[in-house]
Order: sequence, then C-alpha cells, then structure tokens
Amino acid sequence: MTHVESSRICKLITCSLSAGLLLSASLPVLADGLAVDKIYPPYVNALEKELEYRVSRAQGGLQAPNGVIIQRLGFGAAISDTLALEAYVIGRGDDDASSFSGYELEARWQLTEQGEYPVDWGVIVEYENSRDSDVEELATKLIALREWGSYIFTGNAGLIYEDSEATGAEFETSFSVQARYRYKAFLEPALEFYAAEDYRGIGPALVGMTRLSTTDSIRWELGSVIGLNESSADYTLRLMLEYEFY
Repeated sequence: MTHVESSRICKLITCSLSAGLLLSASLPVLADGLAVDKIYPPYVNALEKELEYRVSRAQGGLQAPNGVIIQRLGFGAAISDTLALEAYVIGRGDDDASSFSGYELEARWQLTEQGEYPVDWGVIVEYENSRDSDVEELATKLIALREWGSYIFTGNAGLIYEDSEATGAEFETSFSVQARYRYKAFLEPALEFYAAEDYRGIGPALVGMTRLSTTDSIRWELGSVIGLNESSADYTLRLMLEYEFY
C-alpha cells in the first residue's frame, strides 16, 4: 500500500468518525444497556491473552429509577498482531446481577501501527444476545487515539443495529471519549464523556496498570459519571479489572 493510498484511507476513516459524532448527537443510543462502559483503545498485542471483569451500576433518573447493575466476565486472545477475539457472559439486574442474562462476542482490529499517523485507528465488531429481554445487537465501533505530550485522548463512535421483540428493529448510535493524563503507570487520572439514548454524562476516572512479571500484568479502571439531563441516570459507577498474560 502506497503512502498516498494510506493517507486516503485515514481521511476516509476521519470522515466516518466525524459522521459518527454528528449522529450520536441527534439519534437515540443504546436503549437497552448502560452508556457508561469501557472505552476501548485501538491496540492489539500479539500473543496476548486476558481475563476481564467489568461491572457498571446506574441509579436514578428515567434511565435507572430503581437502579441497574450489569456485570461482564470475559476471556480474550490475540490471534494475530492486528486481530483479537473476546467472549463475555453477562449478568443484569436491579439489585444484583448474579444470574446469567446473555452473552457477547467481540472482534477488535488494529488498523494502523502505533505512531504511524497522528491518530491511531482501530475498529470493533460486537454481537450481543440478551435472553431475558429478547434483544439482539450488532455493533460496529470506530476507535481513535491521539497522544499529545503527557495526555492521551481516546474516542469510540459506534453504529448499532438492534432487533427487539418489544420495539422491533432499529439503528442506534453511540459515542464516548476519554482524556487521560499519563502521570504514573499505576495511576492515571482521566475525564470521560458518554452519550446514550436521552443520556449525556461526564465524570472523572482513574486508570492504572501493575506489572506482576515480565509477561503478566493487571489493569484497572474506576469511574464515576454524573448525568447531565433529567432523563440520565443521576450517577453511574463503573469498575474494570483485566489480567493480561502471554
């Protein structure tokens, strides 16, 4: 691939992301899930495997008047230096989310080499099946990451096709962005913004990584997001723990 062709591809991806951001401001988003969740980086590390646990709890507003908890437990592996696959089991409930309610399959591609262009790019394709609410979702998310000195900006813009027995088939959009300050490997403060159906939220997060050995490490994220309008959940808490090994 020539440099000119690569530049054209990057321009096309940039336009696609811009369109996704515009759509996310005007269309319904993520009707059946929580908007506040993991913001994905674009990178895939060859031969890496991971065990991941995520939990989000929303309370208040029209979105979660009685409270909503969603848990995910997943295992993933890189099958090449640009492609990683992951599978999750999901639990969802009002007071707890200990029972199995669905599953999710995920494929993540790294589109550009790190530092090859001013913005690093990736894409995710996700399929989610929620058996308790008879909802199926197929989502494509474009990932963009830009480093600026000690600051890292990561954005995820998605287009989701949802098929539900209650509401029928429809398209939705999603958008989330994280601005992170690279203070120490074990502690990086961040600010996050999320958009969802009748939802806008912003709040702080802490991100960190602890290396257990030359091949094993634990990554963690903890965030608290405040709703910005009446229909948004008053607050949403999220936690992610990720054990990475080779």
